[in-house]
Amino acid sequence: MKIATSAKKMRVIVWLVFIFFLMLCIGSLSYFQKQSRQLLGSNFTALVIDVMQAEEDSHLLKRALMQLKSNSPYFDSNELKAIRLRLQYRFPIIDKKMRNSSFEPETYMPYIEKLQTLKGLLPELAKRIDSFQKDPSTKPSLVALLTTFDVNMSFAYNELHTIIQVNSDIERRLKNKLTLLIWGLVFAFLCTLFALCIAITHLYSKREELTIQSNEDHLTQLPNRRFIAEKAQEILSGNPDFIGLAILDLDHFKKVNDLFGHPAGDEALKAIANIIKQYTTPPHVAARLGGEEFCILFTNISERKANAICEDIRQAVEETNIPINNTSTHITISVGLYCQATPCDDQAFRHIYQLADSALYLAKKQGRNQVVLFQKEVMDHA
Repeated sequence: MKIATSAKKMRVIVWLVFIFFLMLCIGSLSYFQKQSRQLLGSNFTALVIDVMQAEEDSHLLKRALMQLKSNSPYFDSNELKAIRLRLQYRFPIIDKKMRNSSFEPETYMPYIEKLQTLKGLLPELAKRIDSFQKDPSTKPSLVALLTTFDVNMSFAYNELHTIIQVNSDIERRLKNKLTLLIWGLVFAFLCTLFALCIAITHLYSKREELTIQSNEDHLTQLPNRRFIAEKAQEILSGNPDFIGLAILDLDHFKKVNDLFGHPAGDEALKAIANIIKQYTTPPHVAARLGGEEFCILFTNISERKANAICEDIRQAVEETNIPINNTSTHITISVGLYCQATPCDDQAFRHIYQLADSALYLAKKQGRNQVVLFQKEVMDHA
């Protein structure tokens, strides 16, 4: 009851914190939306970016011109062609965005006209580049035209940048304020998410801890008897075409405890559990039933293969030199295996467990260290 009350208080606190930050987020968003409306139709930022990119083209062209004049080995006429192609679509973009802006046409049209003039010279620039590639003696004409582009582009872009800068500074100051609000919103969101995550993580960690404690053997980290019983019952309720259960029991394990002590026995159990894990792959499930007894639940496998896995485990255990204290020892196991390859309706885990246990009893009776498959006619005469 106390735990339930604490959980309820935690939920109330989480939701109160969530509502608080939700209101803060709504207020911040409302202010942001209000300020954003004042910027609708404004493309200052886009203009700044476009002009800066255009100025980069101007810088690249100037560098190519200087390399050409100085006969630099780094001059690349193909790079110059690429610059010309960029200018071919860059000029119309600047023209269109300036015309769509809120600026007065008389402030920018003289510089747009210069760019339009340069656009008309682009075909001639392409011809002179081609001519230079074929005949380097045409270099002076190419240099002259590139100089025209360099001077006019630099002048036009610098003036356009100045026109935009005044308005973009206003926008930048406003964006700084809005940025602070956005960061506040993000911080509020993260705080809310953090609070929720802490609460959810705490609850789920507790739930997981309890689940593990109830379904896992703490010594071997294998599932325990409760888990394997529920798993088997779940499979049986689905009326499977095949199910198998092997019970593995360590032979003369009491002698190990008597000779070396229970802590050494625990180490031996962990070693055996690790061997069983190595040979048990999904969808099969291994578990510790208790004491020195383990089991394997088989599904989607044939009787022959299930028997082969059990035999592999038995041999591996027999051949393993298990370190105990300052010495080592060999341990063997006996295995009782029950398989049913017909639809398993109206069965219970305790029923198949009893049949597998009967096979284990016969394995012990016949001398231990062996795998015995349950066969009804054999059991009747055992």
